[in-house]
Amino acid sequence: MKKMRFFAAAMAMLLLTACAENPDADIIVHKDLDKLIDEAQQTGESKAEVEDLQQYDHYAADLTNEGLHVKVHADADVDIPQTDKLSVFRVKQHDFTNEDVEKFRRAFFGDAEVYDGFLMGQETKADLEPQIASARAVLEAEAARVPKDDGEAHDHEILMQENQHYLDELQAKYEAAPVEPARVPTDGKLQNAAEKLASGENQSYWEWQTGLGCREAADMRTEDNHAALYVQNNPNYSNYIAYSATPLGTEFMTVLGGGHYLQQTSRQNGSDIPLLDDGAEEDTVFTPIPDDSAALSQEDAQKQAEEFLHKVGMDDFAFSEGGKYQVRLDLRRSDGNEYTQTCYVLQYFRCFDGVMLDQVSGMKSEEGWEGEDYRKQLWPGEMVEFMVNDTGIVGFCWNAALEIVETVVDHAALKPFDTVTATFEQMMPMTGASNDPEHIGIDIDIDRVTLTYSRISEKDSFDTGLVVPVWGFRGKCKEVVEGFGQEPYPYGTQMAINAIDGSVINGTLGY
Repeated sequence: MKKMRFFAAAMAMLLLTACAENPDADIIVHKDLDKLIDEAQQTGESKAEVEDLQQYDHYAADLTNEGLHVKVHADADVDIPQTDKLSVFRVKQHDFTNEDVEKFRRAFFGDAEVYDGFLMGQETKADLEPQIASARAVLEAEAARVPKDDGEAHDHEILMQENQHYLDELQAKYEAAPVEPARVPTDGKLQNAAEKLASGENQSYWEWQTGLGCREAADMRTEDNHAALYVQNNPNYSNYIAYSATPLGTEFMTVLGGGHYLQQTSRQNGSDIPLLDDGAEEDTVFTPIPDDSAALSQEDAQKQAEEFLHKVGMDDFAFSEGGKYQVRLDLRRSDGNEYTQTCYVLQYFRCFDGVMLDQVSGMKSEEGWEGEDYRKQLWPGEMVEFMVNDTGIVGFCWNAALEIVETVVDHAALKPFDTVTATFEQMMPMTGASNDPEHIGIDIDIDRVTLTYSRISEKDSFDTGLVVPVWGFRGKCKEVVEGFGQEPYPYGTQMAINAIDGSVINGTLGY
């Protein structure tokens, strides 16, 4: 799968899309997970059972903050899970093991021999030749340019040095590149990225992997390179498993995992199947995969996905949403075409007693200096996604896999619905404000309010936390930009409120 979708696609769904960060209020900061656990165990008149909340099916409100130019309109269905309790679970990010890798290898490839995908994915001399030709043409054009004055002469000299350096780097890569990708059988086990870098084998690839924080990875492919399975453990960008299959070769696998943002679609002339555009330019012309077909029903596609989940022991995942799409592919082909694959895209979330862990509270993000190194970390929500067409499963990813450590509170006490909506009405007109002076207004429309599970993080630990019940106020946010009119944001969660203590969750902090 196209792993750059991590930011622009599924993770856009998981980020809170309110247009500004939460203000420094006690209802938002000063979180304490031990205190939260204590509160989940309390009972009394200020608490509610989930069955008390099941009476609510609609919520409406109109809110205005004239000073911050924010308008909020809520006309929303309220979705309450039909369960007799909600719980609290302690979780951590799951590190994939070689046993995990072998289980998925057998599920996708059976007993067929697989080959070292790291070697098969290397750039060949033929891949690098057009890059070298282009770099040489840029260098020659700059060399032919006559500077007008001393300032231009200085800039000209710097550009010549930079262009020559880039050309030299490409030439060095060309000398080390194979003529044809190597086909070497592999056991498919995880490779230690630092050790591979130290070995000098496939140097540029492992420099890139380790530079983005990858600790371990496995990449295996069929001999014809039409199907690939990629696994990584990456403390910076989460651990994930991804599978890709097309008749034109496998998709480019990166360290950035994820799925699709299913609301981010466009329509192409002559097609009634929406295109998952992933930020494609409006004038991009797409080429369908040859003999591409997805005539099966969505019911049949889901059946295939769920049979696979059962095969690999993931029966605690349930279907959330999906449909038939044209999916933009990243095949790294030299023919210049942008390819699409028609298939059902089906998203699944982990469930506890029928209640989904859909991570409405956002994606934890942290960055800063560690000594002389700048480190960025992301912990998105766990999600499983399938791509299925008439040939079977053609894409799969399991992103940010969780490990359930223990049930901390079996039957959690919750805040009453009117307490939760009072918090929303107090805070949404403030959190929706923009700090950009060119943005002269914010319109927020809420059309759905849900009570589901979401992971919140430990303040001083990046990849551990609790799964708790969370209210998600979902809808659209539009900014009014001076001179440009309305600028819509993707559909998503505008505010997430902890159902136990009533605090507003900061999606970036993760709590």
